[in-house]
This record gives sequence, C-alpha cells and structure tokens, in this order.
Amino acid sequence: LWGLRVFYVVQAELRTARELTEQLMQLAQSVQDPLLRVMAHLGQGETLRILEKYVPAQAHLEQAIALYDPRNPRPPWDWHDPKVAALAYLAAILWILGYPDQALKRIYKALSLAQELAHPFSLAWALRHASEMHCRRREGPATQEQAEKQMTFCTEQGFPFWAAHGAIYRGWALAEQGLAEEGIAQMRQGLAAFRALGAKIFMAPSHLLLAEWYRKAGQTE
Repeated sequence: LWGLRVFYVVQAELRTARELTEQLMQLAQSVQDPLLRVMAHLGQGETLRILEKYVPAQAHLEQAIALYDPRNPRPPWDWHDPKVAALAYLAAILWILGYPDQALKRIYKALSLAQELAHPFSLAWALRHASEMHCRRREGPATQEQAEKQMTFCTEQGFPFWAAHGAIYRGWALAEQGLAEEGIAQMRQGLAAFRALGAKIFMAPSHLLLAEWYRKAGQTE
C-alpha cells in the first residue's frame, strides 16, 4: 500500500493516492503497530499537503513526529527515515501558512537528523527540501550551496530523481545571481530528466521557476 501510494503521488494521481493512504491508516489502526501508525500519519500528511489541505496535513505530520521512536528500526519497505520526511513536509506547510523562520528550523532539524543517521536516501531527501526552502526564501547563494551538495551527493549515490531536482534549484540560483542564460539551461536540463523519469508531480513547480526567468530575461513567448 505504501509503495502504491508513492507511485500514484509521483504520477500526480492524487485521488487514488489518498484512497490508498486511507487504507494504510485503517490497517495501522487495526494492528496497533506503532511504526505503521507513524508511516500512516506521514502518508496522510504528505497527500493532504499536495491537495492543499494544509491544517489537517500539519496535524498528521506532527502526530507522526510525536509517535516516532528512534528505537524502532526503519521499515525495509521505506526508503527514508519517517521523521526526516515528516520534518521536511512540515517545513513546507509552515512556509505556506506564513512561518518562514519556523520552516527553515524544521528543514535544518531534518538535515541534522539525516546526517546523524548516516542514511543516504534520507540525507538526499533533506538536501532536496533545504534547496527548495532557500529558493522559496529567495536566497540565491544558499539555494545554490544546498542544490550543488544535493546534485553531487545524489549522483554519487545513484539517485537520479533527486539529482534532477537539484539541477532545477541550482539553475534558479544561478539565474537569481545574474547568470540567467546558464541558469535557464540548467533548469531545462532538470526538467528533461524529470520528464524522462515520469515524475509528473514536479513538472508544474519546475515550469513555474523556469517561466519566472524566461520573463525576467525578456523571453515572453
């Protein structure tokens, strides 16, 4: 159920993803497994966030963090630490709700935990959200720093999905710092990688960042 949910999220088929998340929540409650409950709340939080239901999403993510017990091993069918993921999603919601400083604190908590765990995919995940948050704050140098760390690390680890995400934000950061032509080329490279991977959920926000710089560069069409 968890794997199917993630597949449909990435494909941007959110109604199906939410139905699967509801099934996961019912299953976790029926067996009273603490780790499954963490994962169910995490899944609910992520799906509701994408559906723009921010307040209930925040409640589910905070519940996942509250239930998290570091003594419980990360499930083999999950590819990131659930607390790292919950902190990153919560940061995105706090930004949208108007708390940018709290959002940045959550991101760096996620980064710190991922480094402490020495779990590669969790670190890639946290780096991705750090670059995104600095972009939202319009902090070009910090965005570039995190995006380059993300690209290097994800390329080394064989995570093309997150390396592509890093390319998008590195491109935006370059453009923000006066290198519009190079930045646009980098963003187009990241978009091409997303398209090849079938990652539809990230296409729209990436196109928006690219459109922003086409406009600023005077390329209206």
